[in-house]
Amino acid sequence: MSKTEKKHGFWFYFGRVMAGLGIALLLLILYIYLSVPTYSFKEPKPFSGEYLYNPYQDMKPDQWKKYHFHCHSRKFFGITNGRKSKETAIDSVYQALGYDHYGISDYMGINKHGSEREDYIPAYEHGYGLIRKTHQICIGAESVYRPDFPFMQNLNMKQHMINKLGERCRFVMPAHASFTKGYKVSDMVFLSNYRLIEVVNPYGNAIEHWDKALSNGHRVYALGDDDTHDITKASEVCHNLTMINIPDLNPEHVYEALDKGLCYAVEFDNWFHHPMSLSEKVEQARKLPHLTRAELVGDTLFIETTADKMQEVKFIGQDGSTLKTEENIATAYYVIQPEDHYVRTQINVNGLQHFYLNPITRHPTPEPIDQRLDFVNTAQTYLYWFVYIVAFAALIWYLFKMAKAKKEENK
Repeated sequence: MSKTEKKHGFWFYFGRVMAGLGIALLLLILYIYLSVPTYSFKEPKPFSGEYLYNPYQDMKPDQWKKYHFHCHSRKFFGITNGRKSKETAIDSVYQALGYDHYGISDYMGINKHGSEREDYIPAYEHGYGLIRKTHQICIGAESVYRPDFPFMQNLNMKQHMINKLGERCRFVMPAHASFTKGYKVSDMVFLSNYRLIEVVNPYGNAIEHWDKALSNGHRVYALGDDDTHDITKASEVCHNLTMINIPDLNPEHVYEALDKGLCYAVEFDNWFHHPMSLSEKVEQARKLPHLTRAELVGDTLFIETTADKMQEVKFIGQDGSTLKTEENIATAYYVIQPEDHYVRTQINVNGLQHFYLNPITRHPTPEPIDQRLDFVNTAQTYLYWFVYIVAFAALIWYLFKMAKAKKEENK
C-alpha cells in the first residue's frame, strides 16, 4: 500500500463526511434564519372603551381545578435535563398533591403517557435554544413543529414562531420569558397572536413582561407552572400551579376557560426562604385557599377567597402601577376609574401563597376585541430574499473560481 493510499484511509474520509454534514447543517440553519418573512408592526393601542370585560363573570366558586402544564420526563438518556422524572414517578407525586391535571411537556416531543385519560392534553416545549431560551409551551398540540432559531431571535423571528406554532396547537405560551432574557420586556409591546403567558415559573417570574403586554392592549392571561426537571426534589414540585374554573376535566372545557381567562396563576411556596418537604407540601396543597369572588358590581371590583383574611391585596393597572393596596381583609374592593385601561389583582393570601388574577379590561363592545399588530411586509421580504440569493450566488461563484484557479496551479 502506497503512502498516498495510507493518507486517504478511514479517518480522512470520516473527516470529510463530518465536514460535509457540518456544512449541510450550517446551510440548513442559514436557510431557516434567512427564509423568515419580514414583519411590520402596527402601533399598539391600550385597552379602551366603555365596556369592562371580567374574565371571572361566569365563575363557579366550587369548580376550581388544579392544573400544571410544564413538566419534563426523562428523555434522550437524560440529555434534555429530565433527570429522574419517569412518567410513573410524576403520576405518583402529583396525584399525592391533589392535582386534577399534570401535563408532561417534553422538549420537541409530545409525550403520549396518560393519553387514555379523559383529561389528557397533548403538549410539548418548543425550542432548541441553549443560550437564549426563547421557548414556548404548546398546549393542545396536534403535531411538533421542528424548525427553530437556536442561537438568537429578533422580534421578527419571535412573532413568526408564535404564528407557525399557533397553526398546530390551541395555545402558544411564551415560557419562562425572563429566563436568560429569551423574551425582552420590550418585545411584549408588539408581540401578538397569543393568549397565555407563563407568569410564574421557578426560573424567573415574568410579571413585568405581562404588565408590558397588558399596557399595550394585548389580552393575555397568566399561568403558573413548576417547570419540573427532577421529580424527586421537593423544591421542584408544587412550586407554582394554575387554577382553572371548569365543571369537569374535558379538554375542550379547559381550552374554553383558558381562552376566556377563567383561571389564575398561583405561587404556592417560596422554596428559597421557606423550603418545605414533600409531605408538608402535600398537606398544604390539599387545603390551599381558592378564589370565591371576583365580581364587578357596576364599576367596582370585589375580591374574596376561602381564607378568613387575605394578608395583602394589590390592584395593579397601566404600566404595572399599584392603584390600591388593602391589608388583612376578608373582602377587598377597587372602584375602576375612567382612566384605568386594565385592572388586575395580586393577592398575598397568607405570606406564602400568592394569586395572580387575570385583568379586567376595557373594550368598545360588550365582547372583548383583540388587536393583531403583525403583518408580513411583502416588498421588504422579497427585497431581502433577492439580496440573500444574489449574495449566496456570488459566494458560490467566488468559491468555484478559487477552486478552478487552484486546480490550474496544480497542473
